[in-house]
Amino acid sequence: MNIRRMMLKITPAGILALVAVMMALSLAACQSGPKSYASNKEAIQLNERGMTMYEQGAYDKAVLNFDKALELDPKNPAILFNKGQALDGMRKFDQAIETYNKAIALDGNFSDAWASKGLSYYDLEKYDQAMESVEKAISIDGNNARAWATKGLILIAQQKYAEAAAAMEKATSLDPEDVDMWSRKAYAQVKAAQYENALRSADKAISMDKNNKLAWGYKAKALHELRRYDEALVAFDKALGLDPTNPALWYSKGLTLETLKRDAEAKKCYDKARELGYTF
Repeated sequence: MNIRRMMLKITPAGILALVAVMMALSLAACQSGPKSYASNKEAIQLNERGMTMYEQGAYDKAVLNFDKALELDPKNPAILFNKGQALDGMRKFDQAIETYNKAIALDGNFSDAWASKGLSYYDLEKYDQAMESVEKAISIDGNNARAWATKGLILIAQQKYAEAAAAMEKATSLDPEDVDMWSRKAYAQVKAAQYENALRSADKAISMDKNNKLAWGYKAKALHELRRYDEALVAFDKALGLDPTNPALWYSKGLTLETLKRDAEAKKCYDKARELGYTF
């Protein structure tokens, strides 16, 4: 089942920081009926049709089907939650929050709805409200891995990297099969100067997805900071092979080459970074 997409809004600091990136995080997917919410047959069919549209990325059509289902079953928190997910997919975050609030009004212990509400607030860069909602999700269900991951995301946006790394550690302990969580954990650990840990997290992500360009970039950064420069160059080359128009990767590779006194090669990387819009 597809999951909603989420943006990682971060502005890396420091001369070796990697470029701000867009990442997908597995949050709660559309649901057919969490906690066995009762519904009539026609509403169930419309909900299922909406889920199919959602999975195909046809979010507007998904909303239409969820609305039809809600006409028949207006007090079903699961259908409201699904509508909120589709509205998030359309980047209508304020409307998504209103919809999650309706679901929560019907079931105040709907942890995924609280977590998704927090993510919508995050997308609006309202980090205090986002954290409040996510903390509520965790208080309801301390084993909600995606709520912990969203907490980590908010902490990254607030540049609280050590706390973010701890939240992502909790998330990966609860859901070790989510590659995006491992990639995000690697980023937080790099920013928290936990380079050995970052290397392990990046390697874990790569073991799950050998073409994970984010993980390769974070691995390269960690290796540079650990002064394993030749290995860092290999990782930078892999990352650039997957993402050749990433100017920050070119710049960071240049810094590694400069450290190795390979100035001519470093200059070419810097020139490429400038060509792609990187300023330094």
